[in-house]
Amino acid sequence: MSICKLTGVSVMGELTIALTWDDGHSAALDLSGIIASRKALAPLADAARFAAVAVSPDGWSIEWPQCIDFGTVQLRRWADEQAGEAMPAAAFRAWMDVHELTLDRAAEALGLSRRTIAYYLSGEQPVPKTVMLATEGYAGRRAA
Repeated sequence: MSICKLTGVSVMGELTIALTWDDGHSAALDLSGIIASRKALAPLADAARFAAVAVSPDGWSIEWPQCIDFGTVQLRRWADEQAGEAMPAAAFRAWMDVHELTLDRAAEALGLSRRTIAYYLSGEQPVPKTVMLATEGYAGRRAA
């Protein structure tokens, strides 16, 4: 993914925004969990304050008058994660193939059930960021 500037932001609902980038990509992003987990972001829990979001003049972030901002790269990563695109099913399958893992062996390696692995492979459930990171760690450990 190349780094792209933001061209638009709008409020979709409670703590959810719609974003557009200059490469044509658009995404919805629910910030409720992020806001709830960080004390410094508490002012954004107020609907009126949240609604004051805007794209920064240079397009590299969104910002609020409370001196709170998020950069375009982080926003794209969060949006991709929420859309289940942190690790597409094909990339998960490729990881299994590279390491010659069966469903059972992949489940054992990641500490997950065989059924969960099957869901990831079929695309029925998105591969969470934690699992993506575990596959990267596994690959690094195997290469060492």
